[in-house]
Amino acid sequence: MMYDIHMHIIPGVDDGSWNMDMSERLIYMAYEQGIRKIIATSHSSAFLKKDNEVEKEFFKLQERAMKLLPDLQLYFGCEVKCCMAEMDTIIESLDTNKIPTLNKTKYVLIEFSTSIEQEEVLECVKKLIDNAYYPVIAHIERYKNFFKENQFLEELQNLGCLFQINVYSVYDEENETIKINARYLIKEKKVTFLGSDAHRTIDRPPSVKYGLQYLYKHYEEEYINQIAFENARKLLNMSEEVTNS
Repeated sequence: MMYDIHMHIIPGVDDGSWNMDMSERLIYMAYEQGIRKIIATSHSSAFLKKDNEVEKEFFKLQERAMKLLPDLQLYFGCEVKCCMAEMDTIIESLDTNKIPTLNKTKYVLIEFSTSIEQEEVLECVKKLIDNAYYPVIAHIERYKNFFKENQFLEELQNLGCLFQINVYSVYDEENETIKINARYLIKEKKVTFLGSDAHRTIDRPPSVKYGLQYLYKHYEEEYINQIAFENARKLLNMSEEVTNS
């Protein structure tokens, strides 16, 4: 079982699913591989350009998913592209709910340019934390500059950052450096969440089956349970408590 906190499944709003039919196929593909909860995380640019359209399409998809697979649940979120020049706009958009957090919590899934330097990453992260948000860095294994010195990852964690990796990175990934980074993060128990980062059925589909098998075969089961679904369950329960309070 897996809870996927990173998937571009809302149709027609970003570079993910093209239409509702593709979104339905993505849901079935994810379900067949053991995914039971999905946070739909369209790119922040979609929210800034299309206002309420993303949320409207999400609710349509959520309704369909409930009819197709009643034991699979969809939640609302966003993958926020961060750079220091845009952080004031990002904070304002988060504060006004123009850009959503992960299911109404204070946790924000963030990404960067792959060539971003460490100093700018720290500035962005500190800006979020200073405004009472908790950064979850998406597909952290893909940022080569993060692995220049081991202490940088620890510095991010000490600030309060959480790390998400893509499951396919530990097994299916063709880039050997990314695969090595992902396995290192697992070995050192630095990962908090898993995601598929699925975009489309044709390319970048949900691909978690073999990665999960590899993780359970080579690492401590208790830890893999935590990052596969238990930590995400706590996050979702936290948002329910916020909604009910």
